[in-house]
Amino acid sequence: MSNLHVKYLLVGGGLASSAAAQAIRSLDHEGSVLLVGQEINRPYHRPPLSKQYLRREKPHDDLFTVSADWYEKNRVELRTGRRASHLDTPRKAVTLNNGEEVSFDRMLLATGASPLPLDAPGSHLPNLFYLRTLEDADRLHNAVEKAKREGRAHAAGRGRATVIGGGVLGVELAASLTQLGLGVDLLVARAHPWDKFAGESTGRFLELYLQQHGVKVHVNTRTRQIDGDGRVQRVVTLDGTTIDCDFAVAAVGAVANKELLRGTPVAAGKAILVDDHCRTSEPDIYAAGDCAAVFDPLFGKHRILDHWDHANVTGTLAGRNMAGANDSYRATNYFFSDVFNLSISAWGEARAVDRRLIRGTPNIDSPDFVEIGIAADGRIAQVIAVGHSGEDDLLRELVARRARVDGDEESLKDPSSPLVKLLG
Repeated sequence: MSNLHVKYLLVGGGLASSAAAQAIRSLDHEGSVLLVGQEINRPYHRPPLSKQYLRREKPHDDLFTVSADWYEKNRVELRTGRRASHLDTPRKAVTLNNGEEVSFDRMLLATGASPLPLDAPGSHLPNLFYLRTLEDADRLHNAVEKAKREGRAHAAGRGRATVIGGGVLGVELAASLTQLGLGVDLLVARAHPWDKFAGESTGRFLELYLQQHGVKVHVNTRTRQIDGDGRVQRVVTLDGTTIDCDFAVAAVGAVANKELLRGTPVAAGKAILVDDHCRTSEPDIYAAGDCAAVFDPLFGKHRILDHWDHANVTGTLAGRNMAGANDSYRATNYFFSDVFNLSISAWGEARAVDRRLIRGTPNIDSPDFVEIGIAADGRIAQVIAVGHSGEDDLLRELVARRARVDGDEESLKDPSSPLVKLLG
């Protein structure tokens, strides 16, 4: 066994670790940095995997967070294809899966999340895919090409896919696979897509928008089993409906990767608990990205936010604080999604919403509206902008200030009524 000591150990090969490394180097130009990633690729951006990269609109080399020579130029040691298998908190040391032990002064846990496995008979069959990594996307590329050559016929050609899950990833996959020329069925377990964070009006709009663009949407539909002769050939729903396909993709959620915490005193629930400085319950150990539940002062609670912006923000925050800063989490959480030609942005906390109003008219042919989520105390908790541009800073600020709307709710539905008045 070889032993190594570094000032900064970053465990996880994604955006959060990359952002932390850059933040560390902005403050500490000399301290040794080791970034350990389980994937064979250096850190890259995940959002394009379900969109531009899957549709072959963005090349492989454009995915990476920094250039290949950045690590050497900035003296950040990068080890890919290595997994941290054991954390010894008293000794401040991590054992890698090749037996090497690395001790550290400060450590970042940025281990990300993994797809939640589909819980249904037949889910072990080949041709049931998940999408989390670059390799997953490449496997989907091959499945798409094979289906288009040899697959089941549909109105526009060959190849049928079933996407199971009506969240952000499931909807993006359904759109991209349709754009690639496949016939796509989208299975949504709830009454409408995006049920966990969008209201009924936006969810129903999204369902109609997907259908208008060729996706067959099945709401209130759960999977009973996956069938096929040696591979996925059909999905059977709870009501007995059989949906034929050449392959299926499950996008039913994600679970934080926190196996490294077993046997340690690091506090965790569904994710690793960190304060507003991204510090865990153990001295000199930080966490960021999809594996971390950061304390958000805006809403007064720990929040799991598995989006690109959150990984970038918390990775940067953790890196700066590891290098001696004393910064606090003050972000207004944000995420974006693209569905066909439609851009959607959102800020805030869906769980804090008591009621929602729609500003404008959700028109399928030319969508441009805003859904405003209002908490029980009359303050704005969430904003979702659908096909709406030019007011991002204002919409974010409405959430950041938790603007009060008491008495103005009816007027807010009118796009001609200025939103800026809510800021005082």
